[in-house]
Amino acid sequence: MKITIFASIIAALTPFATAKKYVWPSLYDEIEEILSLQGGYLSRRFADGRTGGIDGSIWFELNRVENGGLAFNNTFNFFNFLYSTRASAADLLAMSVIASHSSCGGTTKISFCYGRVEAEEAGPAGVPETHTPLETMLARFATAGYSQEDMITMVACGHTLGGVHSVNNPQISIGDTNVYNDTVTHFDGSPNQYDNTVAVEYVRGTTTNPLVVHTNSTITSDKRIIRSDKNKTISALARKPSVFETKCANIFSRMIDTVARSVKLSPPIEAIDIKPKITKLYLDEEGSLVFSGRVRVRTTQGVKKGRDPSDLSVHLTFANRKGKGSTVIKTEHAGNSTGLYGETFAWYEFSTTIKLSSGISKFNIHLTVPSKKETTKYTNGGHGYLVDDSVLYQEDVSCVSRTTMNGTRRFTIRVAVQKEQSSSPLTLEIVRFEKRQGVIVRKMGIETVNFEPIGESSGIWVFFEATVQLATSAWSTTFDIVSEGMRKHPGKSGYPEANIEFLRTQTCPRVSS
Repeated sequence: MKITIFASIIAALTPFATAKKYVWPSLYDEIEEILSLQGGYLSRRFADGRTGGIDGSIWFELNRVENGGLAFNNTFNFFNFLYSTRASAADLLAMSVIASHSSCGGTTKISFCYGRVEAEEAGPAGVPETHTPLETMLARFATAGYSQEDMITMVACGHTLGGVHSVNNPQISIGDTNVYNDTVTHFDGSPNQYDNTVAVEYVRGTTTNPLVVHTNSTITSDKRIIRSDKNKTISALARKPSVFETKCANIFSRMIDTVARSVKLSPPIEAIDIKPKITKLYLDEEGSLVFSGRVRVRTTQGVKKGRDPSDLSVHLTFANRKGKGSTVIKTEHAGNSTGLYGETFAWYEFSTTIKLSSGISKFNIHLTVPSKKETTKYTNGGHGYLVDDSVLYQEDVSCVSRTTMNGTRRFTIRVAVQKEQSSSPLTLEIVRFEKRQGVIVRKMGIETVNFEPIGESSGIWVFFEATVQLATSAWSTTFDIVSEGMRKHPGKSGYPEANIEFLRTQTCPRVSS
């Protein structure tokens, strides 16, 4: 049944190694950004499509009675654009519980760990419905590892938001049954706020929760669950908002971190303090290297003396291809963004050209507080932020054609490779998305294509190209450029082997075909 996207998925829900210091780049950079950047400059706005989950099997279960309604489809359509090789459906669903809690007023931080294994098919049927007997509900929760108190807490915490939709449950919520204009009968008087009103109103006898006060006792599932311990748990949740907040945060954390024994989740992801991103590194027509990017600085109050974007400047220093020198690159403050639980960030952007003869191998980041004349240097764990200019993605001449032919678009990727590396195998690994019957989230696979020389060169670089056909309906995707000749990163495990990874396709300019 459709109650709310948040509450329904909670009804459907049944923990990698010790934490290591972050070193850039990381395989979890993408999932960290989706989690961290919710509003403002370059935000990912994940909280705009809130839900919850555990292994992604619910993608395959939308034809079941308990999962009816537009909310699931709308939310999963939203997720479809964030789903990638770096952000699994299962992890995105789990993240949704945290996003819902924070963006609706929750204050106790719920940690997020990634690494859930994707489901390939629907899970077992049997999500409790409104008419399910109490004994059956208790047994199903116990099978998932939850006690009677846990069950009551989960129901109360899940039903602090939203309500029952008339289009799917006209016997519960009386009103318009138009799928685009239905009536929602809320669980409490503050359906958009994460608080203990749902518990307070129940204890006071003023609740309008249809799953408690409905005249048909067969469907008053909340009433049966809540009073099963003689109202002991619900009374404790109603007594103090802080108790409700703590209990709910705890039960949600347990819920999203419950996985199969064979699955090992990562340590909790924290917002990265200093995080760079290279947006461009290519050979231009003038015979120079274009090097552009941005630096994200965490400015959350209390972080390392507090960082005020109005009293902060950022610059980079980079070493040449031989690891020598310290050339300065200035940045400009580009904007600020916000995250969950009060996190804030400031962005600083840079763009420069580098002589081909010198090149670049790494850079460091320097933060200065002008009012205090203090500068702090960041070296990425002592390695520096490594840059490899032996293989360059020529973004300005690489794109997906705007012209469709036989339902596909031509995607051409050009790279420049230093001659001394040009004999090493060079491949394109592109993510293919395929539609699945009855499943919103597309199936994901990786195709490997070899780059071929095109007989052109410029100085110490020679050019290679790879061409693939992409389905018109799935041309927007990601790809990696992999060369065995590229320098390896300093990390031992969990580190990408090449630094031209997780690139996104783009359409050709309108003047091109």
